Amino acid sequence: MRNLLNYLLRNSAWFLAILLIAFSLFLVFKHNSFQRSVYLSSANKVSSQLYGVSNNVTSFFSLKRNNNILLERNAELEHTVQLLKKQIVTLIGDTNTINAFTLDSIVPAQFEFIPADVVNISISKFNNYITIDKGSLNGVRPDMGVISSAGMVGIVRNVSKHSAVIIPIINPKFRLGAKLKNSENFGSIAWDGRNADEAQLREVPKHEVFAVGDTVVTGFSRIFPEGIIVGYTKELGISPDDNFNTFNINLATNFHTLQHVLIIDDKYHRERMDLETSVK
Repeated sequence: MRNLLNYLLRNSAWFLAILLIAFSLFLVFKHNSFQRSVYLSSANKVSSQLYGVSNNVTSFFSLKRNNNILLERNAELEHTVQLLKKQIVTLIGDTNTINAFTLDSIVPAQFEFIPADVVNISISKFNNYITIDKGSLNGVRPDMGVISSAGMVGIVRNVSKHSAVIIPIINPKFRLGAKLKNSENFGSIAWDGRNADEAQLREVPKHEVFAVGDTVVTGFSRIFPEGIIVGYTKELGISPDDNFNTFNINLATNFHTLQHVLIIDDKYHRERMDLETSVK
């Protein structure tokens, strides 16, 4: 207490000066309308800026929660798309039948989607990989397909309880059958290790007609639904076989900015694998 009193007495002149300045300002703003309006205007401006900063900070910390909500919604929409595709194929196959259908009346879809965040990614190496924050506890298994909002990403390779590693298209170990969107001729997607923005569609029949910008999609696959976008044709590449063409394609997914993915859960995968194993 004595130290506090000594401090106050030692700095009493400063405290008195501050009180007098504050009282003087009070009198100026109270009895002069112009100064009072300037003060109120400045105070409102500072107050609005502080509220803006506060809202920005609050929004920043809400981004992850809002993003997770959007990812879950995106997974639901992908699921709905697969449901509708299956129903449309059924209706086209039976042109004599006209059905008015709702989502509740559609048979269960073969594919469901698990949203995940990218926690680590390699794009500058030869054997690139992606690590995500979902694992076996979330239903993730090896050999599941992975896509982004733009298109193909890769295939799940290894899984732990809480994480999984993906082999992306930009890895020489990746192989997948694909085709031009309006074609029935299948080729094989591969990566030459040069550019993380491009891959190659190989083993395409020589007579295949293409134009720059044609869409490359998945075909029949035990991992991916048909019609997932892989990329877009860029140019004719170098083929090791004179009987086939190789197309260089721009990948649909931007791996430089990839942050979120959807893992494809094929409900028929295990049944199909067991059946195929039984005849080997």
